[in-house]
Amino acid sequence: MTKNNKGFTLVEIIIVAFLFSIIFAAIFSVLATGRNSMSAGESQISVQESCRNSLDAMVRELRQAGASTISDVPADGADYTAITFQIPVSISATGPVWSANIRYSLGGLNGTQLLRTQSGNQRVVGNNSSSLIFNRSAVNPNVVNISITAQKNTFSGFTARQSSITLTSRVKLRN
Repeated sequence: MTKNNKGFTLVEIIIVAFLFSIIFAAIFSVLATGRNSMSAGESQISVQESCRNSLDAMVRELRQAGASTISDVPADGADYTAITFQIPVSISATGPVWSANIRYSLGGLNGTQLLRTQSGNQRVVGNNSSSLIFNRSAVNPNVVNISITAQKNTFSGFTARQSSITLTSRVKLRN
């Protein structure tokens, strides 16, 4: 009598199911790690972009300021958290006509927004800022040093990550 061996035994099916579950778990783990890395990278890029745009906006305007128009940041080498200055808007026969005071400082949402204030109008220049420092030295009062730090927390999966960047710039005043 011959035995007809069609089909699989229960033990074979259980072993195959176990092997496939291990393979799927490994694939899922690799994909989850990749997704978390991508999320962390996107967060870091976002923080860098926001910080760089904020710094560029300040530098562009501050470069036009006159050393005598800067208040809140005396030329004493100390660190200050806000700066107020004026830029020329036109030139008359008697000299430059200065704008209303322009002020850069942290404030807004949880104190993490970089704000530009002029004539009572506030505009958000950047977000996620945790520190803003200005200083000028007595030796070279026509140079303003700016340092801005931005941070952002992301929660990918079950872990929290913090992206942080600090940018600095030296601005030589033109007027």
